[in-house]
Amino acid sequence: MFFCNLPESVVTAFADRGISSDQIRYTAKADVSKENQYEEIYLALTQDELCILYGHERFVDRRRRETQILYQVSDYRSFPLTEIKEVVIDRLYTVSTLIIRTDDGEFTVCRLSLSSVGLFEKFRDRVLALRDGSPIDDSGLKDERRCCPKCKRPYPNQERTICPNCLSNTTSFKRLLKEYLDYKKEAVIIFALILISSILTLLTPLFSSQMFYDQVLTEPSTVNGEVFGKYYGQLAMIVLAIFGIKLVATFFSSVYGIIVSKISCEVLHKLRIKIFSSMQRLSMNFFISKATGTLMTRIDDDSDWLYHFFVDLVPYYIVSILTVIGLVIIMCTLDPLLTLLIFASILIIGFFISRIQYHLKRLHRRQHRAVRSMKSTITDSLGGQKVVKSFAREEQEIRRFGIRNRNYYQTRIDAGYYNASRMPILRMIYRFSEILIFGLGAFFVIKGNITLGTLTALIAYADMALNSIEFFMSSANEVARSMDSASRMFEILDTEPSVRESDHPVRIDRMKGDISVNNISFEYEVGRPVIKNVSFHVCAGQMIGLVGRTGAGKSTIINLIARLYDVTEGEITIDGVNIKDIAFEDLRRNIGIVTQETFLFMDTIANNIRYARPDASMDEVIAAAKAAFAHDFILRFPEGYDTRVGNGGVQLSGGERQRISIARAILQNPAILILDEATAAMDTQTERNIQSAIEKLRQGRTIISIAHRLSTLRDADTLAVIDDGRLCEQGSHRELLDLRGVYYNLHKIQLDSLKFINQD
Repeated sequence: MFFCNLPESVVTAFADRGISSDQIRYTAKADVSKENQYEEIYLALTQDELCILYGHERFVDRRRRETQILYQVSDYRSFPLTEIKEVVIDRLYTVSTLIIRTDDGEFTVCRLSLSSVGLFEKFRDRVLALRDGSPIDDSGLKDERRCCPKCKRPYPNQERTICPNCLSNTTSFKRLLKEYLDYKKEAVIIFALILISSILTLLTPLFSSQMFYDQVLTEPSTVNGEVFGKYYGQLAMIVLAIFGIKLVATFFSSVYGIIVSKISCEVLHKLRIKIFSSMQRLSMNFFISKATGTLMTRIDDDSDWLYHFFVDLVPYYIVSILTVIGLVIIMCTLDPLLTLLIFASILIIGFFISRIQYHLKRLHRRQHRAVRSMKSTITDSLGGQKVVKSFAREEQEIRRFGIRNRNYYQTRIDAGYYNASRMPILRMIYRFSEILIFGLGAFFVIKGNITLGTLTALIAYADMALNSIEFFMSSANEVARSMDSASRMFEILDTEPSVRESDHPVRIDRMKGDISVNNISFEYEVGRPVIKNVSFHVCAGQMIGLVGRTGAGKSTIINLIARLYDVTEGEITIDGVNIKDIAFEDLRRNIGIVTQETFLFMDTIANNIRYARPDASMDEVIAAAKAAFAHDFILRFPEGYDTRVGNGGVQLSGGERQRISIARAILQNPAILILDEATAAMDTQTERNIQSAIEKLRQGRTIISIAHRLSTLRDADTLAVIDDGRLCEQGSHRELLDLRGVYYNLHKIQLDSLKFINQD
């Protein structure tokens, strides 16, 4: 079933509304409603209508206490195909909207992430084809792996056939243990200390219960060949022995706790570095589809949960497991029947715990998505406070955050309810078995089958077993959250960059700057080309201007030349070498980029300029600032070049930020300089000064410039006119005017605008 397999609960929900699985030809799934809230939305296309379910999956208990998954429907819509006029995917920068238009009006179905737009375009095509009775070719879909074969859910990342819902705790735990392989000696020491501490803890009831009652408090006697009262009256000896055992056990426990804390900090430190390093190696398309709050959660919150897991959970899990093994051995020697009853209840509870952990992990996956959405809202709102206050949208932002926070609150309630509603039942099972054991043991004492000391020892061991079981029960929720965090962190580590360096890269220390763009095409998403068969050549030392309407594809071309993305077809060469074969370090060092949207780090102005060359001297920084006409305004600050700018340079105007960005590129001294509307935020006089500086920079380097003000490109050696992703014209300013084509029309529009302004 294309394009995703429906879970049984969803099939049942459709069947309840008269849509059987045999009628469904195509399916699709989205997880964001038109109100931008998390919701599981399933679309089913039959021969005659399009059906849409809105809701959430819920875990419910039947009378037999069997946990089942039901799809709780919040809304249902159906559209006869004959009434559908149009199916539109309205594309925005980071999200798109699926819209259905009928004679009755327009209906917004859901929001779509960038990664799912391609699938929904194919789904839309089939809706229209069935409506029009057109033939449908599904042969190209046979190799698509959109859904997990186990749970039938779509892969969150279509580039990776890894389903986070089906990643077992065991798999994640094994991968985490590999991070500890660098600490084998410490691990052996920790295990030895835990083993010694556990053995001493197990010996304590033998001294404090059995020996205390049967050998110290009982007068010397012999019953059925067994001698009692060997140490009758020696209270000081037994008390000191118990105290010594507990003291040594506590010492060893403290030592392994300190070692575990130290190792866990080091391992998670390295793991955070690995994750951050993996993010730095990923390509631009990864960051376009991810919110900042989402990525911060992966590095910060998830790693904190793993630290808690290894420091607070793993050692006590090992202790509890060793304790249970020791209890089995010791208790069997005391009384096999009572031991069997105790551990029968343990096995029953252990089974339920494993089931609870499985469902809790899925609930925590939903909770993570909710908190991720909430943090992204916070990041957007705080980062855009200038816009918020400019439009007086404080109340709107409060409501938007309230919706996200409410969704997060609900997911926490669901997880908490599931955990709280089941743990008391498990405790009741064990308490009931404990009462049964106590009564049965007392009966055995009366009958003379066991001694009072043996019974008290068994009760003490039963309490130890209870503590271990209660730890397993209470930590089930935390283990599920920790393993869910681990699976998300490993998702980052497993993601491969779409733009990769060659296995045997070509090293070019200093490029000449000869650029050839040969029949390149590019698409951000399959089937949506934005650059179409473009070719041009720039000789070393020349300046080329890329002009065209907004959205024509100019910035995409320079992103391809800088290899922020890889071309879909064709090739780009620099000095005769395909840029895919050039080492990243050499390519980035030889290409400098100045964009209209300048980003400055939270650091001093000097360090922001020096970012291109960290080893540059202060004299070089000042010289670059002077060349970019930034020196004068920098000196107006009380701390000059040591002035710290905020996130994104919020203390500076747009023109000042651009001049610092230009100074950064000048300091880099690249062989190829790319200017993407680099002077758009400057006044006319400063722009002329920058143009003069650029004229000086042209000596010995290639310049690619994008500008909407065509007057700034009149002196370029050649101009390339881009229209709808195609190269429609190329030549000098005068040659293009003589053609009276696209460039001529753009030039005429700008002249008319200037005349209108001058008349005012």
